[in-house]
Amino acid sequence: MREEGPGAWAGAPEAQDAYFDQDGPAGQTGPRETGGVQVRLGPRAQAREQERRRRASRRTGRRGILAGTGVVVVAGLVAIGLVLTPGAEDEGGAQTGEAAGSNVENVELPEAGTPVEVGTADGSRYKLATVSTGLDEEAATQSAPPTGTAYPYIDYLLSNPTNEEALLEYPGDIFVQRDLIAPSGQSRCEPQTGAPDDWCTPATGSKVVQRLAGGELVEGDGGDQYMPPGSTYLVRITSQVPIQRDVTAADMRLYVWRQLYMADKPAKQVPFPK
Repeated sequence: MREEGPGAWAGAPEAQDAYFDQDGPAGQTGPRETGGVQVRLGPRAQAREQERRRRASRRTGRRGILAGTGVVVVAGLVAIGLVLTPGAEDEGGAQTGEAAGSNVENVELPEAGTPVEVGTADGSRYKLATVSTGLDEEAATQSAPPTGTAYPYIDYLLSNPTNEEALLEYPGDIFVQRDLIAPSGQSRCEPQTGAPDDWCTPATGSKVVQRLAGGELVEGDGGDQYMPPGSTYLVRITSQVPIQRDVTAADMRLYVWRQLYMADKPAKQVPFPK
């Protein structure tokens, strides 16, 4: 299957910001399945949303605590400096400290399409840029699709462009031309405002494939994970509905459409590289 050609990621202009003044349902974290429809929050999702709010409210207080801690640390360093004499430093200790403080090595970002940035009501922001498409052959061995069909995927970059941790969410969803969906999956592919009428979003599953820049994901309560500031990951979203095997990137698109990110705005396309 052919993949789209390269485009710009780091230097490409960002799309307009999404909505920030209206609450929406909390997105699921980790590998996520979607069916193209909005649902009411269950108890677990409500608890996650409450945790998101608590984290947001603690950010201001955390900054004050960090500032106070910084004063104490500086004072301690001054005291240590008065005790040490020139040449008394332990070179081995200095090297250990340097290694401990070094950043995780970044991976070269793949070329991608023009990025789109969206946000949630609690201040979390996400930047997406589509990379390529393919067929998930492993999924086909686990759940054999009808003859002539497969489970296609889209890979995209997901970044946290802020200076705060952000709950790991998967804002992007696959859209595909409806006539390419296997008859058995037609009922699991929903149209959305902003996408062409003959396109729909099938049930999907999303997962982080690779860390590319910034820190590793941070484990949170209840199985949640958080993206460190400035981090970027390669995310793969795979259709769980059989689609014609000869599907190409021209037949698939990545959109952000859910209310959590778009409020009452129509679905927004995240373009492939040109």
